[in-house]
Amino acid sequence: MKILVTAGGTEEPIDGVRRLSNRSSGATGGVLARHFVEQGAEVLLLHAKQARLTDVPCRRETFVTFSDLEAALHHHLFEQEWDAVVHLAAVSDYSVASVEVDGDEISPAGRGKIGTGHELVIRLEANPKIIDSLKTWSLNSAIRVVGFKLTDEPDPVRREEAVQKLMARGKTDLVVHNDLREIGKEHHTASFYDPHGPVAHSETKEEMATTLWRLILNGETV
Repeated sequence: MKILVTAGGTEEPIDGVRRLSNRSSGATGGVLARHFVEQGAEVLLLHAKQARLTDVPCRRETFVTFSDLEAALHHHLFEQEWDAVVHLAAVSDYSVASVEVDGDEISPAGRGKIGTGHELVIRLEANPKIIDSLKTWSLNSAIRVVGFKLTDEPDPVRREEAVQKLMARGKTDLVVHNDLREIGKEHHTASFYDPHGPVAHSETKEEMATTLWRLILNGETV
């Protein structure tokens, strides 16, 4: 079994110091990758350069920006056959298109730090959804794609709608849902969905890893 795992958050540069980023630490992806290795899988972990990961005994590569991650996934899926890709990385919906300082445009990827007291204008451009391309890029037409949906929503109906919206795109075989309100030091609640609806539930990262391994390996539902 060969599994490609993505973890951590992308960063989009504003100047040589500042970045647009998110809260993802990559820790959950590390737990999943470690469990898959312990079960005998060959794993490649693509993780954010700043991800706070303990040592994971598998092949690892890092990314920083959306473009880095997109290029890495395209390369590995196109060059080698994978049985599954677990796309857990928190990918920015936007990249920095341009930055203006007092009306003058600067390169977002340039060196240096923008000083204080200036009028700063940042224009963003929408990124494509990487998950929509994973099956297309893959040499293995039967690859299983696992997507993750993180919400920050108290209403369970709206949570369900967010999951179904992702599943309805038709690009994933499984969706793992978690909500910020149900993630803590000792627990990490998750619900698993296939195209027919909910199929499993877990309460910790370790249970998530065990459940996901079974679903990927056997295509089982409960």
